[in-house]
Amino acid sequence: MNPSNIVYCLSELFDVNLNLNITQISKNELLIAKRVAEIINTLISSDQFDYDAEVTLDLTTDLQDCYNENDSIGTNIDGNDADDEWDRTEDLKENCKLNSYSIEYMREAVDFADVKDSSGKRRRSWKTIKHRYQSLPDENYISRFRKYIAQQGTKRQKTQNIDQVVYKNFLNAREQYLPIHDIDIQRWALQAAKQMNLDDFQASITWLLEFKKRHGICSRKITNIVTKKDINNFDNIKKSEEEFLQKFHQLSGKYLPKQILNTDQVGIEKELHSTRTLSIKGERKTFGSVVSKNATTHSYTIQPTISLEGKLVGPMFLCLQEPKGRMGNIVKRNLFEPKNVLITCSSSGKLTSSLVCYWRDKVLVPSIGKKTLLLSDSWSGHNDESIYHDIKSTKKTIHRIQIPPKTTSDIQPVDKYFNRQMKVLAKRLYNRVALDQLN
Repeated sequence: MNPSNIVYCLSELFDVNLNLNITQISKNELLIAKRVAEIINTLISSDQFDYDAEVTLDLTTDLQDCYNENDSIGTNIDGNDADDEWDRTEDLKENCKLNSYSIEYMREAVDFADVKDSSGKRRRSWKTIKHRYQSLPDENYISRFRKYIAQQGTKRQKTQNIDQVVYKNFLNAREQYLPIHDIDIQRWALQAAKQMNLDDFQASITWLLEFKKRHGICSRKITNIVTKKDINNFDNIKKSEEEFLQKFHQLSGKYLPKQILNTDQVGIEKELHSTRTLSIKGERKTFGSVVSKNATTHSYTIQPTISLEGKLVGPMFLCLQEPKGRMGNIVKRNLFEPKNVLITCSSSGKLTSSLVCYWRDKVLVPSIGKKTLLLSDSWSGHNDESIYHDIKSTKKTIHRIQIPPKTTSDIQPVDKYFNRQMKVLAKRLYNRVALDQLN
């Protein structure tokens, strides 16, 4: 290898590409020439050498020329893989570089760098850009930002955005107490993917299961039905609940725990039956038997009374259903009457205003002291204040405060702590009697 030939070739190249205008040689120019000479001498004295071609991002080149296949960002429009089987290598690579920057920061930096002068050329140098955006390690990041914005982020970022959109829709629907199913979540996801130009996103079953697991979503039985009016009045209902609790706390300090009572009516089917059972796996139909289908749709009423002390007060009040509103002689002869249960009846099996007075005289008044704070719901049978004023002859006083409508499931003690376990006990008794054929 002849160094003279190399120098001659360099001279020829510069003659072709540059309009040479030789001036007085400076120290820096001489230093560069010496370093070039050292490089040439090193190459000549070496037995072999490697030539490396490096592709870098450039601020002035077109987007398609800025990166190769390994650096690309965007959607693989020819791919048919499901979203849960994507190759995430490129996403991880880009996330390492771009996750620390917000989309707003990227847009601002790109807009600043892309300002052009009157001739259409970008007028800001990398030094100026770096001075303003000091967190950028090199000028390649401007091209990466431009590419990221143009394609609206990486696949991983887009799937995260889809997740956020779908979860927001889910919360909005549940705030309105609307029913939601798997197909609704998948439809929302596909709509969001279409808006983000993520055409190969499929909202697969695997993605759906991961989404539900990630957000703690499961299928639940609807236990309470509300109207749109209830939803619109939610703030008023919440306010009435807070006002009631405030009033209760003001009054409760004047009473002992055993003097603070709560009562409520509970309807129980004449024949309770289980809706689930152990059975053979794979059977096509699972049956359950009852004595009477009519008894599973008709009910009787019980009215327990509990104290803040955590005890039952007085006997349990039980209202049976009798066709004519009264018991016949045969029923009376065969009726079992425990000492802790007071039994009456009505044609519907539900309490009436007159039966509330009967409960007051036979259950409540004999079981309380001189003063009582009574909590009861807004049922019309309890709303007549004269019911509790007509006991003055007993020298006992009952101060009743009404639990606001639509709030009993949240703040009424018997609903929160008593009724459920009582119903479970009754159902287990029915199941045991049926299973062991007890008479």
